[in-house]
Parts: sequence; structure tokens; C-alpha cells
Amino acid sequence: MSMALLNVINNPLQHGASPMKLTHFLPLTASVVALLSGCAANAPFEPEVLEKVSPTFHFEAWRDAGPSNESGKSDAGIKVMLGGRIVQTTKNGKGLVIVAEHLPIVNHPVYGPTEGEGKRLGDHEFAFLFEGALEGLDLMKGNRFIVVGTTTSRRPVLVNGIPKTEPFIIADCIHIWQTGGTEIAEFKEDAGAGYSPLPEKTYCVAKK
Repeated sequence: MSMALLNVINNPLQHGASPMKLTHFLPLTASVVALLSGCAANAPFEPEVLEKVSPTFHFEAWRDAGPSNESGKSDAGIKVMLGGRIVQTTKNGKGLVIVAEHLPIVNHPVYGPTEGEGKRLGDHEFAFLFEGALEGLDLMKGNRFIVVGTTTSRRPVLVNGIPKTEPFIIADCIHIWQTGGTEIAEFKEDAGAGYSPLPEKTYCVAKK
């Protein structure tokens, strides 16, 4: 929500609302607060993790942007939150390098990244470094995740033995659903009737 809207909600009389109109405004305010509470309940991270995340970040623009200098720093330094599915995971001297396919994050029918409907054009791969350890089942190919981190310059990686240069993020936190190649919405929220709850877990890099 924008600061302008918050100011209107907090100070309606200062923004031209008459006392008569205010009686209609208050139920709207309560609805907005309830909506925000619902969004907060869906978020898999603590509020401080999401501080300074860019609300206007556009994956395709970041993917397609050419560096404005030789070091490729023009698209670096933006804190973002991205959803995706794991393509492959490898270890290096600093932690885990995860290559992923970017997926949009939705609220319905369930919260999380989803393939959606229709075929998407272009390459949607990116990679990120998580400077920590994850459990083996969380690293399975196809698992859905949401990552929060900071963009940096493109980096070379091997994807199925083929060298590529991927848009790259240094991760702060990652939330993983153990879906394999299945959509999150295909799992039942409650165990029983032959269904099992979907395992999910949040990992964050230890603060230095």
C-alpha cells in the first residue's frame, strides 16, 4: 500500500472527507486493514526480511537489461522477492548455487509461485547464491520457492553441463515447498482422506 493511501486512511478529514462521508469511510478503512492482515498472514517471511524490497521490480526487464559498464553493475543492488521452481543445485566454496525458473507469485487459489495458464515466451531462468545449508529434500528439482535477496551482476553457471550467464541474486532468505514438479494448489491444506500436508520451510542466512 502506498504512503499516500495510508495518509488518507489515517487522516481522512485532512484530505477533504466530510464528517458525513467519514461514516462511509470507516467501514472501508476496516476492510483495507483486514485485507492487509490477510496478506501479512500469507507472507512466509518476518517483516524485517521484506524491508526495502522493491515494489516495482520487473523480472523480464532485469533479465533483458544490458550492463551499462564492463563490470555489469547497472542492474545490481536491488532488493527483490522472486518466486520460482528449482532447476538444479550445486555447491561452491560459499554455499549453494541454485538455478531456477522464475514463476509469478499468486494469492489464489493458494499463496505461492505457480506455473499459471498459457505458455510464457522467452527465457525465465535466473540463479542465486544461498550462503548456508538446506536439507536434501528441499533441494529436489521442481520444488517451488520464494527467495528474498539482492541483485548483482550476471554470473556464469553450468546448467546441465552447458555454460550459461544467468541473472544473479545473493539470497538473504528462502522459503521452500517440497512440491517436486507439482503445483502447490494440488496439495490439500489439511492431512487426512489420503492426503498429506505439504512440507515447507524457511531458511535465512546467518547475519554477519
